[in-house]
Amino acid sequence: MNDSIKLAEGTTLTEVGGKHVLFSVKSGESFGLNETAAHMLTLCLELGVARTVQKLAEEYSVNAQELSEDLQALIDGLSDANLVQVQS
Repeated sequence: MNDSIKLAEGTTLTEVGGKHVLFSVKSGESFGLNETAAHMLTLCLELGVARTVQKLAEEYSVNAQELSEDLQALIDGLSDANLVQVQS
């Protein structure tokens, strides 16, 4: 899992009133993220998937495999909604 993630063209990640929101200019839709999901996504954008798994496993003292599965589910959902692009 050495993929990198980037926001899809026309998508922004912003904090509005203490909540993190992905907004797609193309579709006009917004997608709210809880604090944990926003943290996971932000790290993925900065570090890539593999380094994010390592960092979060240490940060939260959790099993890296479980965390990897949770992170992949988040990425898949955002990718399916055309909000992020996965680059291998």
